[in-house]
Amino acid sequence: MSSFFVRAETACFTGHREIPGPLLSDVRIKTANAIRYAYSQGIRTFLCGGARGFDTLAAEEVIAFRNTNPDVRLVIAIPCLSQADKWPARDRTAYQAVLASADERIVLSDKYYNGCMQQRNRYMVDHSSLCLCYLTHFSGGTWSTVRYAMHEEIAIVNLAMRHDLTVLKELPCYYISISLSVQKNVSIVHLSPFRHHVSKKKNTSKLFYRKQR
Repeated sequence: MSSFFVRAETACFTGHREIPGPLLSDVRIKTANAIRYAYSQGIRTFLCGGARGFDTLAAEEVIAFRNTNPDVRLVIAIPCLSQADKWPARDRTAYQAVLASADERIVLSDKYYNGCMQQRNRYMVDHSSLCLCYLTHFSGGTWSTVRYAMHEEIAIVNLAMRHDLTVLKELPCYYISISLSVQKNVSIVHLSPFRHHVSKKKNTSKLFYRKQR
């Protein structure tokens, strides 16, 4: 299971398993653009959980990008060996293709156990400086992963939001406020005047404004 990551050069993906058909092409383009921009900012390793939907799409885009940028590394963090056993045949085929093309596969557990998916998600965040997510609603594994990334204060880009990647000229200095991004339909908020508070009682994230001194 052990592997070496330079956290400042590593990004991870998280996203919903279902992407509406009409949006699929747009999400794929945004993901490819985000990978390209992350690379321009020094990201060389992309961590992916290998799940259905956005995870598979993101891994495929990293593989395509690697064709012209051989210093890129795709690492699949597998929560358990049986992850894809009950998937539809088409999804299992795509999963096996991604595994075959990955530079490294990290198996976190031989057997499934309650919580292994969440452990995989936290593992990816713990080894990354950037989270590229596809988040459209505040429930489920994707939202849990993004909340954890907010708590750990790593940079987050939500590809479900409308934004122009040219605003990310100083990517390491920018963070996303999930709540504010949805309200204003933008994805990037400068970190310095804000702090995140994760409520343990309600298990929700709140954003508080702090004036600059």
